Amino acid sequence: MNYDTSDSAVTSVVGEMLILVLVIILVSLFATSAFNLLPGDRETVTTVSLENNTTHLIFWHKGGDWVDKNDLTITATPKEGGSRIPLTIDGVFDYAGKPVEVFDLGGNVTVKTENLTAGITYEIRVATPRNVIFPKEFRK
Repeated sequence: MNYDTSDSAVTSVVGEMLILVLVIILVSLFATSAFNLLPGDRETVTTVSLENNTTHLIFWHKGGDWVDKNDLTITATPKEGGSRIPLTIDGVFDYAGKPVEVFDLGGNVTVKTENLTAGITYEIRVATPRNVIFPKEFRK
């Protein structure tokens, strides 16, 4: 019996398998690198100014992103030390004074100051779940 001992077919199959493995590794490396380049979540950027009268603080939206009324948290912390005091939002209004559900350009948020003590300096913070959009000192 005469058998053909040629290994040429085995060599081409091994070569194709090596190329296939190399392509799979390169594709997975490229995909991992591409996913790392995607931007993360964006923080809220809002310009706010403060106006006060004897009973309320009024925060005016001067520009930037809108913020949902339910995402706003307003607190006052005494500068001399003490615990943070949550302030109750009395209302959120648009530029025409109508009650709305979002704090947007031209609108305002009013907050009662009845639980703040006169003569004390507070750090007032307007915050969203992601960041503080307005920190400022205030003396009642």
